Amino acid sequence: MYIVFKPAVLLLAFVLNALLLMAQNNSETDSLKVVFKKTTNAAEQAKLLSDLCWAYLPVSIDSAIHYGRQAVAVASRISNPTLEAQARNDYGTALLLKGNLDAAIAELSTGMAIRKSLKDSSGTASIQLKLGNCYYKAGKLDSAMLQFTSALAYYEKENKVFESAQVQGNIGALYFTMGNYAKAVDYQTKSAGLLESLNRSYELSNTLVNIGNTYLKTKDTPNGMIYYRKAQDISGASKNLYAQSAALNNLSNIFIGKKEFAEAIRLAEQSIELRKSIGLDGELASARATLAIAYNATGSFKSALEQLKQALPVAAAGGLSEQLISIYLQTAIAYGGLQQADSMQYYLGLHEAEKNRFTENEMLKASAELETRYQSAQKDAALEKSKASLRFRNLALGGVSVLLLFGIIIALLYFKQQKLRAKAQEMARLNDQRMQISRELHDNIGSYLTFIKASVEQADEGSAPSVPLQDIRQLTDETIAELRKTVWLMNNPEVSLSAFNSKLIDYYKKIAQVKVLPVTGDPDLVLGNQIATHLFRIIQEGVTNALKHASPSLVTVQLEAENGLLEASVSDSGAGMDTSNESMGSGLRNLRERVKELNGTLDIRSEKGNGTRLKIKFPLIRSIA
Repeated sequence: MYIVFKPAVLLLAFVLNALLLMAQNNSETDSLKVVFKKTTNAAEQAKLLSDLCWAYLPVSIDSAIHYGRQAVAVASRISNPTLEAQARNDYGTALLLKGNLDAAIAELSTGMAIRKSLKDSSGTASIQLKLGNCYYKAGKLDSAMLQFTSALAYYEKENKVFESAQVQGNIGALYFTMGNYAKAVDYQTKSAGLLESLNRSYELSNTLVNIGNTYLKTKDTPNGMIYYRKAQDISGASKNLYAQSAALNNLSNIFIGKKEFAEAIRLAEQSIELRKSIGLDGELASARATLAIAYNATGSFKSALEQLKQALPVAAAGGLSEQLISIYLQTAIAYGGLQQADSMQYYLGLHEAEKNRFTENEMLKASAELETRYQSAQKDAALEKSKASLRFRNLALGGVSVLLLFGIIIALLYFKQQKLRAKAQEMARLNDQRMQISRELHDNIGSYLTFIKASVEQADEGSAPSVPLQDIRQLTDETIAELRKTVWLMNNPEVSLSAFNSKLIDYYKKIAQVKVLPVTGDPDLVLGNQIATHLFRIIQEGVTNALKHASPSLVTVQLEAENGLLEASVSDSGAGMDTSNESMGSGLRNLRERVKELNGTLDIRSEKGNGTRLKIKFPLIRSIA
C-alpha cells in the first residue's frame, strides 16, 4: 500500500540579489575569509560576516547561519543600525531556508523595524518579502498576504520589474494554498514570463516548480510533468539546488502514482542527495518519506523503514503534522509487511492520533480567527462610542441625530458580535461531535480497514498478502460487525439500560466464555449515546483484556442501577495480574480516560491465580417515564 504525498510547499522567492544566483563559488567565499582575517575594524568585520552569510546561502545553509549569527552580534555591539539591519536580514533569510521559522520571524521583524526607523523603503520592502515567506510557511496566510502586497506596492511604484515578478509569484503561491488555482496559475504564469524575459533562470526555476504543483493539484498531471521537467533542466543549469530537488521529489511522487516505482526511486534518491548537500533538513525528510512510499510499494519494507526512521524525528521536531500523518502510516505498512503486528498497531495508533490532532489544530485556528474578529468588533464599538461622545459635547445642536446614529452603530456591532459568538459556539459543538465520531470509528475500524486495504493491494500488485486470506475474511466480518454496533450506538440519542444490556448479550453470544448477566436494580435508567458508547468500549476493553491475557474459563458482565448511579463490572476466573505494576499497557490507559470522561471511578482487584474484577461506577441522569 502506498500514499502519494501532495506536492511540496510552493517555493517562494526571496528577491535575493546577484549573490544568491549562480555566481557563488568556493573561491569567492575563500576570498571573503581572507579579507576578514586581515580586518581589525569592527564595522568592516560586521559587513564581511554578513557578506559571508549571504554568499553561503546557496552553498551551505549551516555555514550561512554560523556567519549570520556572528554578523548580528558584532553589528549590535557597535550600535550601527544600518549594519545591524543588514545582518538581521541575511541571518533571518538563512534561518528561513533552514526551516527555523520562529527565529527567522524574530530576526527579520527586528531588522524591518530598524529599516523603517531609517526610512529605508527599499530595504523595508526586501524584508517584507522575506517575512511573507516566513508567514506563508507558518500557515499565517493573512499576514503573508499583507507583507507581499506591501512590498509589491513599493516595487510597482518604483518600476522594479524583477522584484515585482518575484512578489507576483509569491502571491500566486498564496492563492494556491487558498484553493484558488485559476488565480494561482495566472499570477505564476505572469511571473514566469517576466523572469524569462529578464533571463533570471535561478528564480524562474522556482516559479516553474510552483506552476507544476498547481497543475498537479488540479489533476492535470501531463502539464504538471512538463513544468517539473522544465524546472529540472533550468535549475540544473542555474545551480538552483533547492528548486531542482523539489522538481525531482515531485516527479518521484507522480511516478509513484503511475506505479513506475523504479523511476520513482531513482528520482527520490537524486532529490535526497541534493538536499543533503545543502542542509535542507525539512525538505530532506519529505524526500526520504517519498522514497519510503516507493520502497513499501515494491515490498522493500526494511529499506522503507531505514528512510522513515531518519525522516520521523525531523518531521516531529519541525511540527510538520501532515508529513507525520503519512510517515506514521507508511511505518505501520512497513511493519505490517514484515509481519510485526505489535509495531504495526502502535504506528497505526500514532497515525490516527496525529490525524485527530491536526484536525483539532485546524479547528482551533478557525476559532482563534473568529475570536480575533470578535475582539476587533469590541474595539470598534469602544472607538465609535468615544467619537460619538465627543461629537455630542462639541455639536450640541446635532446631538439627537448623533445619538441615533450611535445607537444604530451599536446595534449593528452587537448583532455582528452575537453572530460571531454563535458561530464560534456552533463550531465548537460540531468539533466535539466530530471528535466523538472520529474516535469511535477509528479506535477499531480504522486500524482494521487500513490493514485489510494494505493486504488487498499487495495481492492486487501480484505479491502474496502478508496474512492468509482466511484471516483477512474474518477481519472483514469483524469490521462489519463493529461498524454496525457503532452506528447503532450513535444513531440512538438515548437508550434504556435494559436495551443496552440486550445489545451486550447479542454482541457476546458467540463467545462461550463470556456471560452477560441480567440488569439488577432499575432497568429503565436512560443512557445518552455518548455515555452508552463509552460504557460499551469500557466493557469491551475489559472483556478483551481478560480473554487475551488471563485465559479464563468464564468472564461475567454485570450491570447494576440504583439511585441514579450505574455500576458495571467485568469479572474473570483467569490467571490474575499484578495491579501494582504501573506499566499495564495502552488498553488500561484508554479505559481510565473513558471512565474519567464519565466522571466515574475505576476499581481493579486481582491476585495472581485468583482472577480479576474490574468495577466502574458513575452517575446517570434520569429514568424513562
